[in-house]
Amino acid sequence: MIKISLRSYALRRLLYIFPTLLGISIISFALIAASPGDPIQIRLGLWIGEQPEYEEVYEQVGFEIGVLDENGEPVSVVVRYFRWLGLIKDQNGVRSGILQGNLGNSWFYTQSGNQGKPISDIIVGRLWYTLFLTTPAFIITTILATVIGVIQATRQYSLWDKGVTLASLIGFSMPIFWLAKLVMLSSFYLFNFTGAIQGDAFTEPFITNPKFYLFLILPTITLILTGLVFLSRLTRSQLLDILRQDYITTARAKGLSERKVIYKHAFRNAMLPIITVVGLALPGLLGGSVMVEGVYGWPGLGSVFLISALQRDQPMMMATNFVFGGMFLAFRLLVDVSYAFVDPRIRY
Repeated sequence: MIKISLRSYALRRLLYIFPTLLGISIISFALIAASPGDPIQIRLGLWIGEQPEYEEVYEQVGFEIGVLDENGEPVSVVVRYFRWLGLIKDQNGVRSGILQGNLGNSWFYTQSGNQGKPISDIIVGRLWYTLFLTTPAFIITTILATVIGVIQATRQYSLWDKGVTLASLIGFSMPIFWLAKLVMLSSFYLFNFTGAIQGDAFTEPFITNPKFYLFLILPTITLILTGLVFLSRLTRSQLLDILRQDYITTARAKGLSERKVIYKHAFRNAMLPIITVVGLALPGLLGGSVMVEGVYGWPGLGSVFLISALQRDQPMMMATNFVFGGMFLAFRLLVDVSYAFVDPRIRY
């Protein structure tokens, strides 16, 4: 019976993803379309040539990117959005959008003939670098935050607790790009190594390239410090709250060892809210990787998003927003299911 209800709960949470993704896409598309600048001029770049040639090329490029129709008239934002979804035919008379698995072509990343590269190819190629950066950072952050939080809770007001609390407050109030710069400068003074990416670190196959892992160290440390300051404080506060409960006092009165009281009775109940935050920490690391990848020059999906924003590459901005939103919702689904698995009372 529990398995059936859990399956039904997971299915309902899964169905909630689709309207949420739709809302994310509508808001993202509207904001990007309302951003300043002419998308046709952005796609053309710096034009060198005569004015009549410019006007002809202007209309041609506008038609190619779906901003102008065949008569040179602007296409409404609503029509462009439905074309992006793939619900209606585009300027070429075909349905080719998200529903058909097509994310479009980039305006900034081009290939031969000045044609934009397929965005799906760029995202797939760069996503692996982001996952190689965020996955170990997430695992290490979760383990260290749990250990540090438990030690703080069991040694409340000790020198260790006060020192970690002070460091956490400083780290929590520090912007991630500034923290990345401090890590980079510290590494330079200590080891004469800045962590700035060099091209030979990503020669194929990069997995077997030792330099790839060398340049992975500092960005990973930065992401670990970013998540550690919050998760350790959360673990501490939740465990302290549980240790003040009456059933913990009863367990101690029965003569149970302090180790068994903490790890068998208190820690499990304290994990319920921590699971929620830990599950949402990975999407947070993905968001933080945008700045970290920008500072260190890491060629992941975050740097692609940052460059596309600076270059006004609207199709790439829309696609990366959609991918990040989908990943966030997927991790949120895993958190909800894990929460329901740990606490069977949750079925809503």
